[in-house]
Amino acid sequence: MPTFEAVMLHFTTKCAKNCPFCYQKERQAKPFSFFLSLIPHIAPYTDRICLGGGEPLYDEKHIDFCNRFVELCKDYDIRVSITTALPKRARKVRGADISVSFDEFKFNFREFYELIRNLDGVGVNYLLIDRNPMQTFARVILLAEHHPVFLLSPKFVPFRLHPFVLTLLQHENVFCDECLYLTLKYGLRWKEPCGYAHKLISIHPDGSVRGCSFSTNIIYKLNNCGDWEKAIEACEKEKVRFHCPYLRCISGLDGI
Repeated sequence: MPTFEAVMLHFTTKCAKNCPFCYQKERQAKPFSFFLSLIPHIAPYTDRICLGGGEPLYDEKHIDFCNRFVELCKDYDIRVSITTALPKRARKVRGADISVSFDEFKFNFREFYELIRNLDGVGVNYLLIDRNPMQTFARVILLAEHHPVFLLSPKFVPFRLHPFVLTLLQHENVFCDECLYLTLKYGLRWKEPCGYAHKLISIHPDGSVRGCSFSTNIIYKLNNCGDWEKAIEACEKEKVRFHCPYLRCISGLDGI
């Protein structure tokens, strides 16, 4: 069994959006060659790498990197997932699992729906920050007719967690991230740990290794690929977490 269910790899700081809740604060990024060279080091520890940024499909140079990365990962039986906010470019990467992010800061919903409706096999990452809960419900059901929809809890910004999310999750094509699942199940103080630093880790553009994509705590800084084993050892020493310090849920289900 692999050590990590997934390794999140944020290889770029470039992005055309300016979302107020963005967790990517780094301004320095290692060259693309560094991240390509990491693949054989990561391979013994996971069978899935999730590419992010920034915006992984920012321009043709980024798209070329993603295609090269996917091809190299095939040699190690690693599946690659990519999350983008540019649905028009989703088909430019071959052999990866693509999800397109939606929230009201990035798109008008009608515009987004027209862009996504004909992209078969592409998932939707839906950030739960809509002001109208019934509108959210209707949008998710509409999207789930043709796409897997992954409900995500926003971090660092206040949001309301409504009970209708439980109803949405009964749909066969609607899923949620681990943080949202544990919060729905237990409230803000969980009775089981999340995957922080143990089931997943995050590598940021500057080479810093963290317990998840949202973490501001640097567990280890990769100066070169040979540091990977030391980073793994540092992650093993991290305490498990029974709450999310980045969650700003202000109301919702009983106990939250």
